[in-house]
Amino acid sequence: MANKLLKVFIVLAVIGLAVYFAFNMIMVSLIHSKKEISTPNIVGKNLYNAVEELSKDGFGLKMDGEETNQSVPAGTILRQNPPAGMSVREGKVIKVTMSRGGEIIYVPNLVGQSIRSADISLRRATLVMGEVSKRYSVVFGKDIIVAQDIAAGAKVDKDSVVNLIVSAGHPPEGTVVMPDFINKNLQEVAEWASETGIVLNIMKEESYDFGQGVVIRQYPETDTDITGLKSVNVTVAERP
Repeated sequence: MANKLLKVFIVLAVIGLAVYFAFNMIMVSLIHSKKEISTPNIVGKNLYNAVEELSKDGFGLKMDGEETNQSVPAGTILRQNPPAGMSVREGKVIKVTMSRGGEIIYVPNLVGQSIRSADISLRRATLVMGEVSKRYSVVFGKDIIVAQDIAAGAKVDKDSVVNLIVSAGHPPEGTVVMPDFINKNLQEVAEWASETGIVLNIMKEESYDFGQGVVIRQYPETDTDITGLKSVNVTVAERP
């Protein structure tokens, strides 16, 4: 009985080896029967166009990761492996690394901060402080930021430059600076205009967000030097 089992085992082993070698020979034959072709250049193409290009020559495509890139739009191929121009057998799978585009940064609100505080806020947001200029202010104390040239909340690229305007303190005698009239009553604006001898141009706009007669816009903007200016404009809310 033991001899019979041994014979059966040997027969099965021989058959298994025969199948194994036959399979290998078939696979080698199939592989070597494929012609060698040059890999196309798909760097800079989007995924749809890359797949279309590769499929014409029987290549496959596999995503091999994504990277942030400021200068290359999202969905664009950054690298391929094997590289373009390499001789490979048809049916080869090309691995690609895609761009996820530039990193979007939201500009922080710097108005009301000191220069040091603003610098820290910009660094944390991976932004750069640019030119710092000064102007008189009736709203903010000396060396406090009164305006920024990229508005708070704007979407920008990493390392974008934000220029600042800081307060030079309250204006000296003889200098007239535009106050902040937003959300103020028209009567208050009229009293100021009468005291300074400036003509007030009043426009009305229907609004549910502001009370009747409340200023919703002004020109020039707050803290603008209006010395010598003859008139200013304000837009006040009017209930529909």
